[in-house]
Amino acid sequence: MQSGAAAMTDKSDFAALVIDGLSRGSRLEAFAPVFVALLRELAKGSPVSVRVLARASGQSLDQVDAVLRQAPDIEYDPAGNIVGYGITQRQTPHAFEVEGRGLYTWCALDTLMFPAVIGKAAHVHSLCPETGMPVSLTVAPHELCAVEPPDAAVSLAVPQTGIRQSFCCQVHFFASRADGDRWALRHPEVEVVSVEAAFSLGQKIARRLAQGTVADIG
Repeated sequence: MQSGAAAMTDKSDFAALVIDGLSRGSRLEAFAPVFVALLRELAKGSPVSVRVLARASGQSLDQVDAVLRQAPDIEYDPAGNIVGYGITQRQTPHAFEVEGRGLYTWCALDTLMFPAVIGKAAHVHSLCPETGMPVSLTVAPHELCAVEPPDAAVSLAVPQTGIRQSFCCQVHFFASRADGDRWALRHPEVEVVSVEAAFSLGQKIARRLAQGTVADIG
């Protein structure tokens, strides 16, 4: 496995790094059914109980508990229901509207890959952290639409331990590649790519999750 910026330019390696960061040691064949079901349930806009997640994923309660224990970044409400993991019902800089429901994601890349996972289009609104300018787009399951501004860009980082802090907090939309490059001068751990390139990476990750395998899919 490559590391650093080189891995971010290789769709196969980068997809594996992101999934490794999400699964936190769980085998992909155990993690993927639970994670995919969780995203689809969260996209409905209500907190998700472990029992509902087990039923939706086709896994036992013990299997679901084992996966959730490996994911300390999961957000819970006071009743112990899940309200966020990638898709979240708590406000972040990345608004993610699905069928009129106001949701959010942890990072810019999430908005580009999760429509393929949940099988629904999303309207995305974010702010460029360098200029404060709005960035908006529509992401269908397998198509990128209506990107504004048209030369918007995305920052990427190699996931480390604690994916939300090491990865999600570094992955933003920018109003232009130049804006992203200026921001990256202060954050040398990131690489700035076009929205189209980030969408392609997101599609790769979504396919691997759907297949539930770490085998290269070309």
